[in-house]
This record gives sequence, structure tokens and C-alpha cells, in this order.
Amino acid sequence: MVTMSDVAKEAQVSRATASYALRGDTRIADDTRRRVLLAARKLRYSANLSARSLRSGKSGIIGVAIFELDKPYPAQMSAAISRQINAHGMQAIIQQTSNSKQDEVSILRHVTSQLCDGTIFSPGSITNEEMQELADGKPLVLLDDPSSEPVFDSVMTAGFEGAAMAVRHLLDCGCRHIGVVGADMTASTDPVQQHSVRGRRVAGCLKALKDAGIKARPKDFLPLDRWDGEMARDLGHHLADTSGQPFDGIFCMTDSLALGLIRGLHECGVEVPRDLAVVGFDGIQEGESYIPSLTTISTDKDDLARKAVDALLARLQGGDDNHPPTQTTAACRLVIRESTAKIR
Repeated sequence: MVTMSDVAKEAQVSRATASYALRGDTRIADDTRRRVLLAARKLRYSANLSARSLRSGKSGIIGVAIFELDKPYPAQMSAAISRQINAHGMQAIIQQTSNSKQDEVSILRHVTSQLCDGTIFSPGSITNEEMQELADGKPLVLLDDPSSEPVFDSVMTAGFEGAAMAVRHLLDCGCRHIGVVGADMTASTDPVQQHSVRGRRVAGCLKALKDAGIKARPKDFLPLDRWDGEMARDLGHHLADTSGQPFDGIFCMTDSLALGLIRGLHECGVEVPRDLAVVGFDGIQEGESYIPSLTTISTDKDDLARKAVDALLARLQGGDDNHPPTQTTAACRLVIRESTAKIR
């Protein structure tokens, strides 16, 4: 059986350095860690996690709990996080919460708190107090923390900045009657929603419209019960049936909503971008191959993953529980494609 000493010899480092590198210790230089990981893969080294846990109190496993795994964006984000965890010589356990408080509680209580060294968590219904109790002293890093007063380290998507960028792009395309699909206009001021993904994206839309001298109207914000492509498709049918096209541009809160909306409009004879322009948010891979290809605010999922994993490892290795929670934001960019081509 291949041992740690074999890996160290292959990588031309000491046994201790090989061990630290495989545990993801940030004190090890990136080049050295990559050399050790390559040596471990070449020799098909497999650490005995039970023995490692008994010796160090660490399993080398990171939990990842995401709201949905059957939708493109969360699935692609989870894959990016898993790759980043693996790059540190650790393993990921990825589970779906289904936006269910019962599932969130069960995952934290029975999986991550018992098997994992820490957890990257996408909160839905569970409170900070409940998360603190269920984490059992192990670190949590939240994705898009909706709290007004953060308790845990978090990594945010650029909701406000990205939505403002999307609306500004529609304005640059000549659009003046802009609709927003996926949220009510009051989401940015509602105490329950204003710090959520929905609330921050609505606030970004309102800022861009205000800067352009356009008065936002409640009827231009079209909420949906779920951010689901089929619901957006049905909305497309409804908008196409409305007497007189109400919008010349639409920003959708997610790419999946945008693709569903475009499909629904097309089925009723309304063509994008001929009749109106559409912008999504997320940067899912499917948007590039759709017809028309989708203009989107693309979240840098590798950057998000790197920031989330680095924050968790800092807590695991730093040992400073009194350090205030950090909040970072993943990079994003506007990707212009066919759905906002110049309207004739």
C-alpha cells in the first residue's frame, strides 16, 4: 500500500510537508502543494480518513449544502466548490437542502457536524442562532448570507452591482420600458427581503433606473412564486397576450428565468431580440448555446469557490473564534450575446 512517505519521496519533499500539503495547509506554497497532489495522484495514494481523524481530530472533509442541485447555476457552482476543495487535498460532501428548513437542520445535525471539518452553506429558512447550535463549534461559511447582522463568514454574489449593470446595458441598447422578472419592487425595502439575493438585485435595478431619470413603477416588476423556468415560460405567454407589448427590455433575476421567458414569448410569436431585449443573471453554460444566445451577468464561480474555501480554511487553521465575520463578493462581468442585439 502506498504511504505518505512514498508520496513525499515522489514529490521530493519531506514527509511532514507532504502531509501538510494534502491537508490543505495554507503555509505550504502553491507550487509545492501541486507537486505533492500530482505525486499522490500518480501513486494512487488514498489517505486513511479514519486514522487521520483519530490522530488529528480532522476528517479532511468539507460539507457543502446547496438549495438545489437539479438547476444549472447551483449545480455548476457546487462543481466549482468541489474542485477548489479537492485542490487543497480535501474531499467534499455535497447535499441539497431543497429550500426546506427540515432538510437544512437535518444536514447540519446529522452530516456536516459529525462527518465534516466545516461547511459551506447556502441558508434558506434556518436562523443564525439555529446554525450556531447545529454547527457544534465547527466553522460555517455562508453563500449569499441574507442576515442584516452577519454572524458567519460569507461570500456574496454581486447582486446589487450586477443587476444595475444589466439594467444599464438595456438602457444602452435603447430600451426605455424595462421590466424586471422574478421579484416585487418592494423587495429592496422589505425588512425580511432587503438583504436577500432578491432584495439586493431589485435595489440594483432601481438604482440604475433612477440614475437614468426613469421612474420605476410597481407594475414593471413581475414576481414569481418560484424562480422556475416553467413559470417564466408561462409569464412569457401572458406578456405576449397583453394588448400592446409593455416592455422593450427585460431583466430576469436568473438565467433560467430568462431562458424560460424567451421560450414562452417565442411560442406566442414574440421574438428576442427583434421585439425586445432580455438579460439574465448567473452565467450558466446553457445560455451560450441557446437560440438566441443569452446576454447575462456572469458570476465568476471559480472566484466564488476560491473565496468560500479560503474563508473556511482560514477558520480551520487560524483558531481565532473571536475574529469578526468577513464578507467578500465574487467577481462578475457582463457577457453580451444575441438576446440584446440591436433592436430594429
